[in-house]
Amino acid sequence: MGVKWQRIVCPVDLSEVSMGALRLAVSVAEQCGASLVVMNVVEPIVAPSDFTFGPLTTGEVEDRLVERSEQALKELATTLDLPPARVAVRVERGRASSEIVRTAQEEKADLIVIGTHGYTGVAHVLLGSTAERVIRKAPCPVLTVRAPDLPPAH
Repeated sequence: MGVKWQRIVCPVDLSEVSMGALRLAVSVAEQCGASLVVMNVVEPIVAPSDFTFGPLTTGEVEDRLVERSEQALKELATTLDLPPARVAVRVERGRASSEIVRTAQEEKADLIVIGTHGYTGVAHVLLGSTAERVIRKAPCPVLTVRAPDLPPAH
């Protein structure tokens, strides 16, 4: 008997890499009859003490980013080839890798589909790898999609 995935989590940041991962996640969800949780993480804003947001605090800026992310994901969800009842949207705050793992646990995910830029060497050391941290801590299998391996947009 093959694996039957029922709940898939796909983090997106609206980059081309993450949109490619989302296309793959939708395809897997279609084939398995799975539901899909499309998520985004708003990471904390770290601003130097002399930097000003004018009349806004960093918390208010983050609130607006969360609202904007929720709106963008809701709009995106309506474009997916899945019944609306099988698509959920979540926006979390915190470190991306930790929030992706936590969301997968809370949603009882069977699979995480995540895009990776495939950086190596110095770029990898400097930029870190959210996907790598997710793979190490995930409560379920993780399918990574590298930028060059992306399925084409329809």
